Amino acid sequence: MKEINCFLKKRTFFFKKEIFNSNKTFIKNTIWFIILIKRNKIGIGECNPILDQLALKNLKKFEIELKNLLNKIYIFKKTEISYYYKYISYSSILFGLEQAFLSLNNQFPILYDSEFTYGKKGISINSLMWLNSFNNIKYAMKEMKNQINKGFLYIKMKINTRLIDLQFIIMSKIKKIYPFIKIRIDANGCFKDVQETLYYLNKFYDLNIIDLIEQPISSGNWKDMSKICEKSKLPIALDEELANVNVLEEKKKLLDIIKPKYIILKPSVNGGFYRSEEWILEANKRKIKWYISSSLESNIGINAIAQWTFQMQKKYNNKNFNTHGLNTGILYANNWISPLEIKKGFIWYNPFIKWKIKTLLINQKKCG
Repeated sequence: MKEINCFLKKRTFFFKKEIFNSNKTFIKNTIWFIILIKRNKIGIGECNPILDQLALKNLKKFEIELKNLLNKIYIFKKTEISYYYKYISYSSILFGLEQAFLSLNNQFPILYDSEFTYGKKGISINSLMWLNSFNNIKYAMKEMKNQINKGFLYIKMKINTRLIDLQFIIMSKIKKIYPFIKIRIDANGCFKDVQETLYYLNKFYDLNIIDLIEQPISSGNWKDMSKICEKSKLPIALDEELANVNVLEEKKKLLDIIKPKYIILKPSVNGGFYRSEEWILEANKRKIKWYISSSLESNIGINAIAQWTFQMQKKYNNKNFNTHGLNTGILYANNWISPLEIKKGFIWYNPFIKWKIKTLLINQKKCG
């Protein structure tokens, strides 16, 4: 059996400017990378806990688990993830190990050979506007027009109740100028109850520009969320609601009780690729639409998610809805230089551009 060399490296990424959603401010992000080397092949996996609430409560414990996991890999010398499930308690670590094994078997940066990695096809994505884009109407309108001029047909808007009246005015103005644009509203659980949610959803519905509403109330309130999904004129998408629901029977129960129109999958917080695909299978059975989003990963993580997204679209023939949320890499000032390019509302992989990740691969401390 050939020896597997395994290393752990972490790096802090800084946002170009502070960004806000309804419940958090983002300034920087520390990400861990699993690096595996076997027979001169390399595999890299990104473990990004920024949206993994269980990990954020104790990052020291998170790092200890990562180190212990890599020691297990060094001892077992197995590259099948099933051997390691019982040693992993964090979704973002599970996702990182999946990436590492897939890219080791196929040679990083390729996890799946496809028309995407050959640069022949791109993936449709939405743009993203955070709360700090809505300081005033003039600035917000300029930002939205910039996104539309870049070719985005879907714009995702973060909202909160403090800014919502101003945001309503902005959407009304955009509708008049660009009637073909669709807006996804990401509430991040900002509404307090069913009554308040339905009041605003009715206002949004009248705009005739809203594609869907993500997570209108905080997660865990299945009964209230079910009422909202039943009574809302606009489609409701579940996001945070899916986090830490990892048992298949619980997934089925959640979907059967709430009955959303959409689910949003983030492999970092939904148990990696395997458990995210479980959501897709159950959603398809119930004719619930789905799309995939990143969780503020660096380009290494987004590369993995994009390749998997392309595979899922092809595998499940997802023609009804194929615009995803994979453009958060542009938010970092010191992201890895990579072949990922965003052009005319699509993310592309340009195989003629080289990755620049030398700092990730030097001065490694070996496991074992």
